[in-house]
Parts: sequence; C-alpha cells; structure tokens
Amino acid sequence: MPATRILAFSDLSWGTRDRGAPAGRKVDETSFLRRVEETDPDIVVFAGDAAYDRCSRSTLDETEFFLGLLREIAAGGRQCVVVEGNNDDTAGTYARVRKAAEESPCIHEISGKTETVQGIRFLGVPTGKEKRMALSTEGPVDIVVAHAPLANRVWLFDIPAACVVTGHYGMMACVVAGKAYVALDCSPASYAVIDREDGWRRIEYVARACRLTMRRGEGIAADGCGPAELRRLTEGTGPLPFREEVEALRRAKNEIPTLGREEAFRRLLALGIKKTHIERYLGSRRDRRGGRVPVRPR
Repeated sequence: MPATRILAFSDLSWGTRDRGAPAGRKVDETSFLRRVEETDPDIVVFAGDAAYDRCSRSTLDETEFFLGLLREIAAGGRQCVVVEGNNDDTAGTYARVRKAAEESPCIHEISGKTETVQGIRFLGVPTGKEKRMALSTEGPVDIVVAHAPLANRVWLFDIPAACVVTGHYGMMACVVAGKAYVALDCSPASYAVIDREDGWRRIEYVARACRLTMRRGEGIAADGCGPAELRRLTEGTGPLPFREEVEALRRAKNEIPTLGREEAFRRLLALGIKKTHIERYLGSRRDRRGGRVPVRPR
C-alpha cells in the first residue's frame, strides 16, 4: 500500500482563542485549514463533537462552520472521515452532516459501520456503542475512529485494529495492547498526524506546546513537554498507566472463570482502577453472566 497521511481532530473548539494565530483571533474554519495546509494529509479524520462541542465558545451555527470546513477540505481533493460524538446532535443539527456525506464522495460519515477510504478500512464507533461494536465487528480494520468516554475505551482494544483514534477528553498518545492509541481533545490545539505504509509508521501528536513523535518499534520522542506533561500525555493521570489498566482489565476478563468475579474485582480495585471502569467492561461485581453494564456512559 502506498504511503498515506491522515490528519486527526476531535472536539472542535469553535470560537475559542486560536493559539496559532495573531492575538485576538478566534477558532474558525481557517484555523483548521491552516493545519491541513501545513501537514498536507490525504485523509482528515474528525473523531466526534465537530459539529457541536463543549470546548466551543461560539454563539453561531457551529454545524454550518463544520460543514463549510468539510466542503473546503473536500474541494481540495482530500477525503474526510467523520464520527458522531456525544454532543454533536445537541442542537438537532447533525442530520445535516449525514446529508452532506450522502451528497459528496469525499465526505464519509462512518458512525456504527466500517468503510474503506483510499484503501484504509475505518470503523466508526460513536459514544456509548463501544461494547456493541467490539462484539459485533467482523474481521480486522486498520483504524478505529471513536468518541469514547475514558471508562469505555478498553472495549476499543478488543477490536482487531492497528490504530485507535478517539475524541472526548483525556489527551494521550502511546501504544496500548499492541495498538497505536491517540486520544484527542479541543482541536485545533490538539491534533495528530498519522503516516501509514503497510500499517502505521509514524505518528506526530500535538497538544498545545507539546509535540510527541511515535515511530513503530522505536518508542516516543518528545519536544516542548515538561516531565509531568509528558507523563500525562503518554500514561494518563491515574495511579496506573493507562496501558497497564487496559492490560489488567483484559487479563481479568479471562481470569474470572478461574478466580471468580469477587477476587478479580478485588485485584483490580487494589491496582487503583476505578470501579466504574471495571463495571463498564466486566459488568457488575456480582453479575455472573458478565454481560450487564449497570452504569450508563455519560
């Protein structure tokens, strides 16, 4: 497969101060188009809350902003891949995004389905559908694009994929369960550039002034990050690094038949993993079926 470059955004912060522009300028279409011009991607991914988001401070029609951005990107011959986030339809306007995708061969709204774009198989996982998609997806995909709450993200690593890109919050870039993992928030201050050639080859991750570079098999190089910020962006903020939490949860699921649910839960809680995270993946502590998830995603 020839080299392909993907630019990923999420949680578009329309109307906030644009840190990459002259003083006083607010985030608008040009803020994102500037990143597109700088990085020259083949595909631009929006991992949720692009048409409406809590990061925004705009009093205007954010969905129309987003549609204008999609049309500008598509007019340049680039492909756009979009997944619905938990806030996108707050104003009842997300149907306009779906309609734009129906009308343009360059705009792909992939929520709840797989779609191949320029030879790359994407799977779209909207908020609250992480478990369902993990259990129902047939065959491997190249990139999972999600908008998943942190407590639900472990399900994404059960999907056979090389790379997971999610929005919602909890900015991070690292390798988890053998997959490249990118979590974005409040773009354009946060974005990622993924270079693919027979799988992901290089990922550049930007979170405000901090810039991380991941190369397959070579670890992570950082620039502009203090020690605390680097740890937050590569390990998370919990007592256990995020990748270790995911590994512990997935391991516990296999150990429950031997250990029993009570002992498996006790061990996970002792590691500092939140009860909510455990229950979202394993079900209730006393649910012997292992399928019920009593806490709804926020």
